[in-house]
Parts: sequence; C-alpha cells; structure tokens
Amino acid sequence: MKNKLRKVYYQFLKLKSRVLYGRPILVLMYHRINDDVGQKLQDLTVGVSNFENQLIYYKDKFQILKLDEDWISLKKTGVVITFDDGYADNILNALPLLEKHEIPATIFVTTLNINKENEFWWDRLVFDYSSCNEIFYLPNKKDKNLKSDSIYKEIVEKLNNFSNDEKEKWFLEFEKVNHLMFFPRKEYRSLTNLELQLLSKHPLISIGIHTHNHYPLGSLTYEQQKQELLRSLKKLNELEINPTKYLSLPHGSYNIETFNIIKELNLSGALLANNYYSSNRNKVSKKINRILIPNIKDKILAQYLKHYDF
Repeated sequence: MKNKLRKVYYQFLKLKSRVLYGRPILVLMYHRINDDVGQKLQDLTVGVSNFENQLIYYKDKFQILKLDEDWISLKKTGVVITFDDGYADNILNALPLLEKHEIPATIFVTTLNINKENEFWWDRLVFDYSSCNEIFYLPNKKDKNLKSDSIYKEIVEKLNNFSNDEKEKWFLEFEKVNHLMFFPRKEYRSLTNLELQLLSKHPLISIGIHTHNHYPLGSLTYEQQKQELLRSLKKLNELEINPTKYLSLPHGSYNIETFNIIKELNLSGALLANNYYSSNRNKVSKKINRILIPNIKDKILAQYLKHYDF
C-alpha cells in the first residue's frame, strides 16, 4: 500500500512539473567510458559499445541539449550529457562517439589529477581490496578482518573524510601490511594538460568545475569550500581554459555555504547526484538534478529512463 501511494504521489509531482515548468530535462551523469568495467564500481563505468548504443537511443528519443543553453520550448523531453572527474577515456573513447553522433557534452574536471598518473582513491581502493586476501589487515589495527560489504563501506566512509595526504598514507600502509603491489593503471588515468586543452577547444565539449581535491563540500567550512573552487579555477586559468560556470558537486555533497559561494563567485549553478529529473526551474534555482547512467542498453535502458520521463 505504501509503495502504491508513493507511486501515485510521484506521478502527481510529474504532472505538476509538466504543467508548471514544461517538459523534463534528463541531465545524465557519466564517469568512465571504458571496456574495463569492474564489479564494485560498475555504475561508474559504461562500456564503449554500450555508450554508443545509449547515444543512438538518446538522439532518436529525446531532444539533445547543451548544459548552458536555454531549456524552454522543448518539442521532446530533453537530454544533457555530463561527465565527472576528468578521466582520459573521455577523450580517447567517448569523444569519437560524441563526434560521430554530433552530441555535445560537459566534462567536469578534478584539477588535482590533471597531468598525473595517480588514480582516484576509489579506483585504487577497489584494486587493493580485490587483491587482498579474504582475511586481511587494516592500517594500525592488530585484528584481522573478513571481507564483507559492511567492512568495505566502513573503509569508504573513513577514506572519504581523509585529506588526500592522509589517504595516501593509509593506502601505503594498507598495501604494506597486506603485501600488495600497486601501480597506477593507464585505463584509470586522468586527462593530461594537452588533452584537456584540446577538449576545451572542441565545438561539442564544455569543461566544467569539479573542485581541486574532490572533497565532499558538505563537510567543509565556507573558506575551505571557497578555496577548493578558487584553486580549481586557477588551475584551469593557467591552462588557458575558460570553463562553463557550472559546478559539479563531488559525491553530490553540499551545504548552505556551498550556494553562498556559488552566488559570490557568480557561478550559474550546481549539478547534484540525486537521480532525479530536472526542468528549466532547476536552472533558475541553480540546483540541477542528475541521473547516473550505468552500463545498460536496449530495453533495460529504455525502462530505466522511463522512470524519469513524462
């Protein structure tokens, strides 16, 4: 009964939004486009052929929009393509397909990793955790641990609150006590300076802000958040890249101070990570909902997006 009422309420909200604000806009969130699709982070990676399949479906069923254009007077439900983090496969694997099907996209870049071999910590964690024994050690802990979803979640939550220096120290100790050898993998590297500059000049691509360190902004002070954005903007400016004035929130995390800074820096808005449709009203409010796209295609993709369309 509760699920039925929730479904009816959701349909009412859709109808209300359609009447008041027009057709929905599905702002889609990607990360990696790569055939190296792991299990634990499979929702963050879409295979190359599946990505093309998805693009074909979008172009056939929806009205393709740019993030920074007007979202009014739509003839169909709108679709906006975005990427987070700044993986190199965005230019190596995604761009050729975006060019082939003439679809624009915005790539939100974490500036700390530009031109470096370092993997993002969540990718490194998956490698280390998958490589260690079923019974393993944690840094500074004498007791052994048995692999489980709960212990993995605890590790993620712990690392998410660490500074990047603290994360590096944790990983080195974890790898030492569990006798692991980790080397950065090319499939997980970030964009180089040159690749990013080439993307910024491409007519289909816009470069967006994704902070410098990829810390969850909701856990930072006003000044810390502001420095994250300013450092990111400074790095992009040094590379002579003029980013779009949209901020993609790392981990979807924010607080009231985040939007005060957005206003202070005259940014156009923030992109969330909440799996919900948007409308032109979201542009005005500067809070744009996004939908994470997993490695799916055909009927499963159509059914997945039907939930957000109306």
